[in-house]
Amino acid sequence: MTGRRIGLVLAAHGERGGEGANRPLIGRAEAMSGFAGMTAVAAGVLKGEPSIEQALAEVAATGPDEILVYPFFMSDGYFVEKALPQRIRDAGLSPPTRILPPLGLDSGLPALMLDAALAAAASAGYDTAGSRLLIVGHGSQGSRASALATELMALKLANTGRFAEVTAAFLEEAPFIRDSLEGTRPPTVVAGFFSSDGLHAAEDVPEAIAWAGAEAVYCGAIGGHAGVTGLIGAALERALASPD
Repeated sequence: MTGRRIGLVLAAHGERGGEGANRPLIGRAEAMSGFAGMTAVAAGVLKGEPSIEQALAEVAATGPDEILVYPFFMSDGYFVEKALPQRIRDAGLSPPTRILPPLGLDSGLPALMLDAALAAAASAGYDTAGSRLLIVGHGSQGSRASALATELMALKLANTGRFAEVTAAFLEEAPFIRDSLEGTRPPTVVAGFFSSDGLHAAEDVPEAIAWAGAEAVYCGAIGGHAGVTGLIGAALERALASPD
């Protein structure tokens, strides 16, 4: 890989509110700008500004030999498998483009989620041996990809044995987060299996906790964790070491 010019695009779905709402993703791209081997780094979204086409054009203009696209998504569902590749094809780039595995499937992500959950439990004064960890994902009525990725994360964190119980819940399919929190439950740490603190992470989840009247603390969207930058860097290193 010595001497090859590599560009990077961080790709996400996009949040309501335009470029300002997508500022955290842009900031993440800026944090990666100094990564060894990257000639240019930009962020783009499928819905909103800056668009994925704008980001690709910005990086392509620097003349890279290849553009790596890192999906800031929590599963390899429709947006990663269908929408993103189609938008890239339609952009008609001259440099070859390679889509990397999404954030949600990174093998290092469970450790970050556990770190965030334990910190939230400690802040709330919960004894994790008697507490529950609830992993909340988006879910979908049309695809199982989001639910499967969320359930896999819950299983991995259950296997650590750090919480008395680890379960998954969703915003758009059963079991719904409100149902999972309603009634008498042990103290619960709610962890957002989301790529950013957008509408779902910042509003829907706290509203569900308040509605249920649960003894619960929310540790936010995992995509906002400071350690995610390191995961992206490690993913790039793997990609650069394996050009195919």
